[in-house]
Amino acid sequence: MVNYIRRLVTLGRKNNAIEIQKALKEEFGMSVSDSTVRRVLKKAGFIAFVKPQKPLLRGQNIVKRLQWAKSHQHWTVDDWKRVIFSDETKVNRFASDGKAYAWKLPHEELNSRHVQQTVKHGGGNIMVWSCITWEGVGWIVDTMRSYGLDSSKMVFQQDNDPKHTSKVVKEWIDQQPFEALKWPPQSPDLNPIEHMWAHLKRELFHSYETPPSSMHVLWERIGQTWYAISKEECQKYIESMPKRRAAVIRAKGLWTKY
Repeated sequence: MVNYIRRLVTLGRKNNAIEIQKALKEEFGMSVSDSTVRRVLKKAGFIAFVKPQKPLLRGQNIVKRLQWAKSHQHWTVDDWKRVIFSDETKVNRFASDGKAYAWKLPHEELNSRHVQQTVKHGGGNIMVWSCITWEGVGWIVDTMRSYGLDSSKMVFQQDNDPKHTSKVVKEWIDQQPFEALKWPPQSPDLNPIEHMWAHLKRELFHSYETPPSSMHVLWERIGQTWYAISKEECQKYIESMPKRRAAVIRAKGLWTKY
């Protein structure tokens, strides 16, 4: 039974204890509890984890991610310190969970059965845009000014959302003194601001006893929580950029742990 269960998971035929429990019943007429299946999996060296949500990656995007990672292999932390990382996120008034669990061996890289692939955009919510720098969080309009950054030495990062690649945006960026960083498609794992969004949402829904009573209250909480993030927290994740890039190469352009 142990070898059969191990084979089901490693071949990607089954992802969790409930599915394996049903397979044992259908194949062998064996009635075992899901807790028994979990014990067997643990003894076989598997670990349980929440399936991370990752963007749907198609062939061309995988190639572009890998090419980008290789083209920036000589960038050091000092190079990444010059980058203003930007992004937008949706903050729900009421938090949602949506976790899914799977099993894998500790040494395994993430593959399609280990992640929840998502397509962008899915009670009330607020779309928030912001950025982080080596000096801390901020809004792009006042970030360079408030931190005394030399715009001619800065590099601006944004993803490939259609809003960012429109003609009017491209023309505006071309007129700015800062450089625009070419960014690979479907690559939130390369953007350290994603960790700041996760931090923001955790704090919003764990630091208050009740959900916001209105969208106005939600907006106030977002601002208070965002600006409370320290520059040391931002620096910790920006320092990880060389490791993120290397992880993409190891994964051959596929998903990374970030």
